[in-house]
Amino acid sequence: MIPKVLRTALGHFSSDGREYVIETPHTPRPWINVISNGDYGFTVSQAGSGYSWRTHAQLNRITRWEQDLIKDEWGKYIYIREGPGQIWSAGWKPVCAEPEHYRCTHGIGYTLIESKNRG
Repeated sequence: MIPKVLRTALGHFSSDGREYVIETPHTPRPWINVISNGDYGFTVSQAGSGYSWRTHAQLNRITRWEQDLIKDEWGKYIYIREGPGQIWSAGWKPVCAEPEHYRCTHGIGYTLIESKNRG
């Protein structure tokens, strides 16, 4: 078993310390990862929200964003429809369907969100 470094109720660092693994979308504030190559960049939160920009994060936004340090309700989302009345989102936001399993891994240059919904 891989040791979970600096474990909290919400997550832990990976054993090599290169990633932070968040095991629930219910964090007290948005926990985001900022990813940029110096010209294009984007943020993504543990709940799946975020925005993108080119050259200047405040003055040249590509997608909508409102910096709300509590709600984390702005951004573009991916919706998944499996049948009549069965709609959920790839990340936890905006549908907020309680997943059977949820994990968000923030690393340098990437974020991976995994969830299990309805089997």
